[in-house]
Amino acid sequence: METALLFHTSRRQAWIRELDGAFRFARTRNWRLQVVEPSPGRPRVQELIDLWKPIGCVVECSGAESGFFDPADFAHIPTVFLGRDPRTLPAWASCVNPSHKGPGERAAIELLKADCQSFAFIASSGNHFWSRDREAEFRSILHLHGLDCAVFGRKEIFDSEKARGKACAAFLKALPKPCGVMAENDYMAAYVLDIARHFRLAVPAQLAVIGVDDDTSLCENARPTLSSVYLDFEQAGYRSCEILSSLAENPSAGPVRETYSALGLIRRNSTPAGSGTPPRVAKMLAYVREHACEGITAADVAAQIAGSRRLAEMDFLRATGTTIKDEINRIRFERVELLLRIPSQWLGAIAQQCGWKTENALRAAFLKRYGVSMRDWRKAKAGNRNVEK
Repeated sequence: METALLFHTSRRQAWIRELDGAFRFARTRNWRLQVVEPSPGRPRVQELIDLWKPIGCVVECSGAESGFFDPADFAHIPTVFLGRDPRTLPAWASCVNPSHKGPGERAAIELLKADCQSFAFIASSGNHFWSRDREAEFRSILHLHGLDCAVFGRKEIFDSEKARGKACAAFLKALPKPCGVMAENDYMAAYVLDIARHFRLAVPAQLAVIGVDDDTSLCENARPTLSSVYLDFEQAGYRSCEILSSLAENPSAGPVRETYSALGLIRRNSTPAGSGTPPRVAKMLAYVREHACEGITAADVAAQIAGSRRLAEMDFLRATGTTIKDEINRIRFERVELLLRIPSQWLGAIAQQCGWKTENALRAAFLKRYGVSMRDWRKAKAGNRNVEK
């Protein structure tokens, strides 16, 4: 059995999804994947290569500074870098990175629909290449509409986290409200939500906040729950190993550099229900967003506001143009589509994750809505999977 080494620096949920993709490919080649966990200092690469004698390495870099791994340590063995700024790599190196297209556009469109009066991008102090890409795309979409975007965290230097928090709060307070905020990732978006709560800035009424990565441990436990752009991390892991395999089989082949796409936006309660939505309906929409995939009914939603169920249904239809039941199903099917795009996702588990009582109930509902089975829908989408070279 051949072995491949997987070095990683990230401890985010994204890495688990990338690892799922890597194992999915490894099963097609009967590989052993040996994971090298993060260490305080640089790993002893040559000793690990001498020990395992792998066919090659995948080196995930998104959780560390660009200089943490020295590409020269991998120059003599097939290697694919995952999540590393290509400008820091030598010409021979292959890599798979998040695309500069997708996250910023999806966030901008969502916030434009919310009729925000101002817009901001929040960065960490890391100045990561993928953060700069997301900021540039977000700003370009806004500029296309004649709108400006304020940026925090890119150039400022602070003596402490407390000073940074105060400066960020002052920055957010000064922006015209309502303000649409895109954060470079979910960690920074959760940071914004914490600041908003501490300084009594209402979310989403005053600040509408969107993150990137859809780290559910953060997004679903944030208050309010966090809307986030979902990236195709599983495909990134798969392609990294697939490229590694081709390099191992053909050592003289040139480097391969690809990017992976954004699959969609998971809407939660940090973004508004829509411009001009009456408070009663907005409350119902927020409840649907947060609980649609838990098996709720229209009656459960109507019970969130005072008055009769019939009146709640009428108010909802008048404001949104759709029924409560249809809105619940829209969100459920949106989540079903996202899960179907993940090849490692077992079809039998999707029903329970998306609010259906049984697998057969979901299969019947899906066939009625789309005219094809879930399996055929997945195959069709897999054939069109967006990987940029």
